[in-house]
Amino acid sequence: MIVLWVVVGVAWWHITSRSKRKARAARQLRESISDVADMLSVLLLSGLSTPQALQQVYLYADPPLHDHLRDSAQLLTNGARLRDVVHQLRTSLGAHASYLCEALLASERDGLAIGPMLDRLSSISRMQRRQQHDSDARQLPIKMALPLVGCVLPSFVLLGIIPLFAGTFIGLGAHISA
Repeated sequence: MIVLWVVVGVAWWHITSRSKRKARAARQLRESISDVADMLSVLLLSGLSTPQALQQVYLYADPPLHDHLRDSAQLLTNGARLRDVVHQLRTSLGAHASYLCEALLASERDGLAIGPMLDRLSSISRMQRRQQHDSDARQLPIKMALPLVGCVLPSFVLLGIIPLFAGTFIGLGAHISA
């Protein structure tokens, strides 16, 4: 029976840790995309065109996006169209990068100014990041309950209450025997 509980516990731990790793990777990708949008905005404000900014942004990207953006920069350097490169980037990054890719495509297709779109995208992603951090902060007391109950409370009982009772019972025993 104990072996069954151990197997179930290990399987549960493996499944939950895997889902936490996936969620952490997705959050890191969203934050990296937000940072890339900010950097693209800075590069565009410095006077670069959209393809030139897309070729340079991989230098400043974090590891989840660095390889994808470097591949896109190489495609642009080799003569690929911006639209094809952005579609390939959207396919490789998934739904997290759809807003950024749509802004790049709208800029190239319609001739819209990409700066205001990137600023709006950056402010929305900052707001979502702030909400996520607030949610994480609200969940912290729940996550800290197990260490509090499992470690701090027993140590308080062992170091504070048991010596008090031991002293009381020793003193009580001296009064009874006398």
